[in-house]
Amino acid sequence: MRRFHPLEGLTATFLGMIIILIILLYPRFPQGWKLPVRFIPLFLLVLTIAVSRRKWGDIRGVRFLCDFSPLCFVIVIYELLGGIIPYLRPDVDGLLMKIDLAFFGVHPTIWLERIFVPWLADLLALAYASYYFIPVALIVILYFWGKEEEFSVTICTLLLGYYLSFVGYIAMPTIGPRFTLESLQNIPLEGGGIAGFLIHILNAIEGTKMDCFPSGHTQMTLISLWFALAYRRPLFWIYLPLSIALIFSTVYLRYHYVIDVVAGFAFAGITLLLGPRLWAWWVTGVSDKFGRSYISSPPRPLSPSA
Repeated sequence: MRRFHPLEGLTATFLGMIIILIILLYPRFPQGWKLPVRFIPLFLLVLTIAVSRRKWGDIRGVRFLCDFSPLCFVIVIYELLGGIIPYLRPDVDGLLMKIDLAFFGVHPTIWLERIFVPWLADLLALAYASYYFIPVALIVILYFWGKEEEFSVTICTLLLGYYLSFVGYIAMPTIGPRFTLESLQNIPLEGGGIAGFLIHILNAIEGTKMDCFPSGHTQMTLISLWFALAYRRPLFWIYLPLSIALIFSTVYLRYHYVIDVVAGFAFAGITLLLGPRLWAWWVTGVSDKFGRSYISSPPRPLSPSA
């Protein structure tokens, strides 16, 4: 596997795990034959990209397509997980609601109705939607800024973060308070018009509704914020208030329990600990035994012929 570039290696590893899961639990899936038809071609496509990088990676256009292919894989895999997650185990919303109640004595999304203001809901809906652009903007800026090393370790860590969050969705399927507590909410999330529109759009494009634990919005935003601080300080100051609003919006807009957000912080920390080390090991064969992050001095990226 280390003969692959880390980006293709991570995706191939995750897809391989999913394919094995499908084979082992095949009887659970209605029309299960569709799953191999969808996932195996993806796996073969990853192998094709890996070979293309090795053979023609010195061609700038090929290298660009290979470097940014993880964005497409993350989107497609996330959408396809909707055909797997609901059939593995019942949702764990009851457990997560009990944890929130144990800490707060109330359901946080219901309590937050006390401070519901339409214009605030609109602003927070915009902040919530910015999640889809924050990681992408960061890696695009690093790439075209000419920071190849920083780009490589950042996108590798982000990709690891996405796949770890997908593992969380599979292990702890959760639909969230927007569905489980809907009957207890007294105020609809319409805002001034923007919130209702954005929520409708986001609901329509979701591949699975059982993707609340951990809060991927929290996890990936924090990872992006960390790398912005390390590599592009002016961007960090733009991301900081946006990230605070985004994380708050996950509960305010009833997408997540508070424990989902806490898990998002934990998953972000684990990803940041593992990601740079994984990159270093994949490239050099040596991870830092002292746990020092490679953020300050990341290893050289793989050459096209490596």
